Amino acid sequence: MIEENLKKLGFTKNQIKLYLVLLRLGKVRAGELIRETGLQRSVVYGVLEELETQELVSRSVSHGVALYHINDPQVLVEKAERKKLLAQKVAEELSLRRQVKEREVVVYEGEDIIKRICDKNLDAAPGSEVYFLGPSKSGIQGGLEKYWQQYHKQRTAKGIRTKILYGHNTPPLTVANRNAMPLCEAKYLPLTTEIPMWFNICGESVGIVVPSENPPLAFLIKSAKTAEALKKYFEYLWAQNPKSGSSGIGNDINQD
Repeated sequence: MIEENLKKLGFTKNQIKLYLVLLRLGKVRAGELIRETGLQRSVVYGVLEELETQELVSRSVSHGVALYHINDPQVLVEKAERKKLLAQKVAEELSLRRQVKEREVVVYEGEDIIKRICDKNLDAAPGSEVYFLGPSKSGIQGGLEKYWQQYHKQRTAKGIRTKILYGHNTPPLTVANRNAMPLCEAKYLPLTTEIPMWFNICGESVGIVVPSENPPLAFLIKSAKTAEALKKYFEYLWAQNPKSGSSGIGNDINQD
């Protein structure tokens, strides 16, 4: 049993053998250890050096002869505590680096920014949910319907759900089309003004598109806190318009 526990503490097979012999014999010469363990001379001296380095064994000299003995076994506890403190320090440093990485921001420019951002959604795990919020016209939706149909087909095949909150200038046929798709729900935003930006939230990533820029500009933010905050805001807006496909602001929505 003691051998197994020493192994769990990081002792090698030869270290265990030599350490337990030292425990039994007390202060002894290296020659005795060679005879008792049956290990080669070079192995014994190598293991003794390892145990000395780890502060588990000490060496003293008597009448010109080196004698070896184990230190207080409590050193095992002290080593474990120092290792724990080091692990905590390393973990804190890694956490700080991770937080910086999680706040990573990438900037995109060009006419293909919608595709570049939304294609990343398709890497999400099955059962994940993607959120879209913002206008579908005024430069965002125009010319992309063929892409969107292909995108939703791939999304559905991968079992990824989506919720969409469209601006009030979005054609009703577009909203109806999305609601007819598997794993997809679409509504109008409960707002009377068009949102000048478009948001895509997936996992810990948030895509923000500013279509009014020339060329169009987008930011992809990797931040768990930012994504979670926007998801809560999205769900709040979603609850304001309980009926899918309804603008909630009158019938003039159909006069596109």
